[in-house]
Amino acid sequence: MDATFGSNSSRSQVVRQLTLVFSSLLLLILLLGLVSLYRIAESLDARERTQSRFHAESALAQLQKSERNYLVSYAVWQAAYEHLAGRVDRHWAYDEDNLGETLYSTDGYEGVFVLGDDGTHYAMLEGRLSEQGFERYSGSRTQVLQRARQATLQEEQAASGYLVFNGQPALYTAAVIRPPSARPSLPSAGAVLVFVRLLSPKVLGQLGRSAGLSGFAVVAAPQVQADQGRLPLEDSGYALTWHIEQPGADLLETVLLPLALALLIIALVMALCARYAMRASAGMDRSHHALAASKAALQASEARFKAVAEAASDWIWETDAQQNLTYLSARFTELTGHPVERWLQRPISDLFDCDTGQVETWLHGLAGSESTGSLRCQYRDHHEQRRECRIAAKAIIEHKACQGFRGTCTDITDEVAAHAQVQHLSLHDALTGLPNRNKLFRFLEDAGVGELALLMLDLDNFKPINDSLGHPAGDAVLIEVARRLGQVTRDTDLVARLGGDEFVIVLARPGKHDEVDRFCARVVEALKRPITFEQHKVQVGVSLGVVLSAEYAGSPSDLIRYADVALYSAKQAGKHTWRYFSAQLNSALLEKRELERELREGIARGELRLHFQPRYKVDGVTVASAEALVRWQHPRLGLLRPDRFIALAEESDLIVQLGNWVLQEACTLARGWPLAILVSVNMSPAQFSRSDVVRDVAEALRHTGLPAHRLELEITENVMLNDVEGALHTMNALKELGVRLNMDDFGTGYSSLGYLRTYPFDSIKIDKRFVQSLGTSSSDRSVVQAIINLGNAMGMTVTAEGVETAEQLALLCDDQCHEVQGYLLSRPVENRALMQLMAAGEGVDPGVS
Repeated sequence: MDATFGSNSSRSQVVRQLTLVFSSLLLLILLLGLVSLYRIAESLDARERTQSRFHAESALAQLQKSERNYLVSYAVWQAAYEHLAGRVDRHWAYDEDNLGETLYSTDGYEGVFVLGDDGTHYAMLEGRLSEQGFERYSGSRTQVLQRARQATLQEEQAASGYLVFNGQPALYTAAVIRPPSARPSLPSAGAVLVFVRLLSPKVLGQLGRSAGLSGFAVVAAPQVQADQGRLPLEDSGYALTWHIEQPGADLLETVLLPLALALLIIALVMALCARYAMRASAGMDRSHHALAASKAALQASEARFKAVAEAASDWIWETDAQQNLTYLSARFTELTGHPVERWLQRPISDLFDCDTGQVETWLHGLAGSESTGSLRCQYRDHHEQRRECRIAAKAIIEHKACQGFRGTCTDITDEVAAHAQVQHLSLHDALTGLPNRNKLFRFLEDAGVGELALLMLDLDNFKPINDSLGHPAGDAVLIEVARRLGQVTRDTDLVARLGGDEFVIVLARPGKHDEVDRFCARVVEALKRPITFEQHKVQVGVSLGVVLSAEYAGSPSDLIRYADVALYSAKQAGKHTWRYFSAQLNSALLEKRELERELREGIARGELRLHFQPRYKVDGVTVASAEALVRWQHPRLGLLRPDRFIALAEESDLIVQLGNWVLQEACTLARGWPLAILVSVNMSPAQFSRSDVVRDVAEALRHTGLPAHRLELEITENVMLNDVEGALHTMNALKELGVRLNMDDFGTGYSSLGYLRTYPFDSIKIDKRFVQSLGTSSSDRSVVQAIINLGNAMGMTVTAEGVETAEQLALLCDDQCHEVQGYLLSRPVENRALMQLMAAGEGVDPGVS
């Protein structure tokens, strides 16, 4: 019995010792796991810091390159050399906007300077000429001159860097002003052109988005925080900072709590194991059965691993120390089509090929470490098609020696193709496949100072095709136009689509004017041929604006703008033709800009005036309403009619400001009229689409106190063409305010009848072209009668505008038109004269509304 007891005691002691050893090993493994986790976290954070710094440096380098390229287009320019290298011609530079306000308002340059050894020759700050020298804003003049001239001698054309400008960090670019033909050594002591761009939050925001980083800011170097990336901006005393993600820290925050719970559970399990150790010793005789069960579990585990390996989307490989393949999972055959037996015992380098290095060299570099590496490679499937893949590998270390390598292979062919497709779409038009605006600008920038011809194309008669046959027909026309343009151009040329029906052709080495003329004629002839769409034959034409870089050099934006001006001239000349950009057209463009600037200032100075043209009942005596017409009392050109400046306002942001002034002023004056008649205000389509007209009208009514039922808004069909659903929503909201809606120029659009049924109009105005033909054209009278009958049927007031003869008035009276307007009855008059007409009128109905 004692022997039995001793045997049991010995067994219990062995069990306790085994439990202690197991617990110690388990704790050691957990400790090593924690250390490994912290190392992984630190590695992730370190890699994120390195990658974010690389992206920030790349973004800064790209910004400087872009700024230098832009500056060179101004500095290496024959005209700039003639007007700036010696005595600066300020009229050429600032007044003609060659080096003027546009560089601030459009391009965002805070300062533009021409510097010499004797000081500042030309200075523009915030778009205005300044008598202060460069030294007033920065102490880096000598450094800027030296770096610009050194760059010229080294054939780098321009220099760039950072400085403190007017107390703020800024990026400067500088280059010696010289003609394109000058040798690099000659202008080393010449005048230097300097552009300065403040590193504002807007600039930094765009820079951060291009780098894929957040929190871009420029701060004094000592203020950089520990969790921020930092790039010193040369000797400026400032540094670029950004927010650095910390995936390692996030990983620790995510893992530590579950890990602590796991440790607690393990501790409880260990306590239970110790408690039942003695009971376990009594069952040692069943150890054989437990061992058998353990062996079965191991076999099941191996089977599960094999099943996972075969079901995975990747395939697994192994090699020996000589890098010969010793194992390939079954997925290898499924994905590549090759049998496994064909590749076993063959070098892995026969299977994989890498453009950036050799696979065997890469694996050799992993042999001395336990880290895992990855490499992008290619292989050929059983059809000999080239496939892209990413392989991951780790050395098999036994007894401190490399016994081979083990890893996985992921096929990324579809991923690479998708990325290439995204890159293609970012540079090409989705409909036609032509290069888009982005690729056009890249092409022009890469072409540099080479001789080019840029042609801006706009299709004629394209909109009626869209309106009559629908957008599928319009898309088919655009695709066919793109194909024909590709046929008439060379491989060295570029055809791009800017959007809508606008195209651009860039001709490399275009030759003389007569050669360009022949090319333009071929383009016009090619696009005049009919296009077939679903048994419909449609026909478009084209107008072209041409600019030759040899005659008018400039940036890509300048060339496109010049060509657009020439295109406008071609359309005015009757379409289906082409025009070249010239100095005269440039003067017209400058005059247009000057008039736009004067209009902007004139609105603020109160130079706008309102005239009113009364509308009469068909008797020609009773004033029924008055239409507000804006005039501009120009200090130099006198009183200007709206056709001189409304289109200009619609092309800029001034139309909203001008339209709201007309609305407020018309309501204010109508509030003081002796008769409570309607005041009618025209709404520009541009104003309708660019502002919240419902809010503007409601504010005008509240501010002036005019009853809503006395305000009528005249709306043309173009408002509905742009956004059918949006226009309907807006008009319903205007009707809820209580104002009246009038469809202007009825009868000239494509679907006015449909609009009358859809939109909540109260009245319609017959276009004056029909009215002026009354008495001479029976067909036009039939149209007028039909419109009047239509208005009566729909309960709408019908107004005929453009009444200039007594015969026209009599015919309209016979046809029972409701209201008339025209020079026969009254021209547009000032508010005082309108009030006199109201007071002097007999039979005036003061209740008209």
